[in-house]
Formats: sequence, C-alpha cells, structure tokens
Amino acid sequence: NLSEGRDAEEMVRLLNQYLDRMSGVILKYDGMIDEFIGDAILAVFGVPEEKDDDAVRAVACALAMQNGLRELNEEITAEGYPALEMGIGINTGKVIVGNIGSEARTKYGIVGAVVNRASRIESNTVGGQVLIGEETHGLLRDLVTTDPPRSVMMKGLKTPLVFYSVTAIGHPYNVALVPPEESEKGVDLHLPSRCWKVEGK
Repeated sequence: NLSEGRDAEEMVRLLNQYLDRMSGVILKYDGMIDEFIGDAILAVFGVPEEKDDDAVRAVACALAMQNGLRELNEEITAEGYPALEMGIGINTGKVIVGNIGSEARTKYGIVGAVVNRASRIESNTVGGQVLIGEETHGLLRDLVTTDPPRSVMMKGLKTPLVFYSVTAIGHPYNVALVPPEESEKGVDLHLPSRCWKVEGK
C-alpha cells in the first residue's frame, strides 16, 4: 500500500501531481472530467455536444495518459516514490447527463448502463492497460491495434462482458503505448509453501 509509512500531506501532494498530469491529457483531447473518485477519474467525451470522433479521441487520450504516467513515474521514482499504475476502461453509448442530486446538493453528472459497463471493464484492467468494450471496438476496429477479445461473466450482468486490450490507434492521432523497459535484474518472488510427507498412497 503506497500510503503506508507516508504522511497524509505527502500523499495528497503525490495524488494531486498525478491527477493534475492526467487531467491535462484529458483536456488536451477535449474530454470533460465529470469527477474525481479518490485516485480515479471519470471522464466523458461527447458532452455537452456529440462529435463524430468522440470514441477516437477517448482511446487516443487513454493511450496518451498511460504514456504520460510513464513519464510521471520517471520523475517521482527519482524522488524516492514507488511507480504508480493505472488501468483505463472505455465504453461507448448513450448516457443521461445533467444536474443530479437534491435541494441540498446537486452536481453535473452522468448516469446510465453505459457508465456502469465502463466501470466493469476498468475493473478487469491491470496496470498499464487500456481496455475498450464491444461498442467502442465496433466503431474503431479499423483504427486500433488490439489483443484478441476477452469475455467474462460478471455479477449483475445478463450477458458476458467482452473487451479488447488496445496497444495503438492510427490516424489522425497515431498514439501507441510505450512498451515497458526490460529489467535485467528480474523480479524476486517470495512464495510461502508447506510440504507434507504422504505414505501409503
């Protein structure tokens, strides 16, 4: 856990640095930041006005965000922090947008099944991945480079969740994930194990 052994002020400073860098990338691709949820960002493309290239910009933005995080990690690891990881899930469809809340508090928000599926897609990511749903892939299949689709059944969904891991997008943005550097040291694994002697089997 990154926050273990570090004071709150230090963690807030690091979190703000991360959110600031990622927000800059989202705004560059004309995305709208709906809200920050802890260290997560909910961004939407096509609000308040829908554009023909919303899905293209969303995926290009996600790839640029991953590359931007790589650059940020180079800076913060030099300061003694561990590298940060982020997974991004993208889905495309119709949502309800507007002021949501009560008389005491309202916010400009986004709701709908599409948002829920985007969250489910993101929950299947590992650090460094950009996963897109079937609808997004259908719009961009000729522009994106992806791994083969994965299908998972998740609680609360009537049909399997299908998604693709994207590694690059073509014209006009031409963004590709920068591959991780190969480490010559390797990784130390410490796996606890127990052994029993079995006789007469």
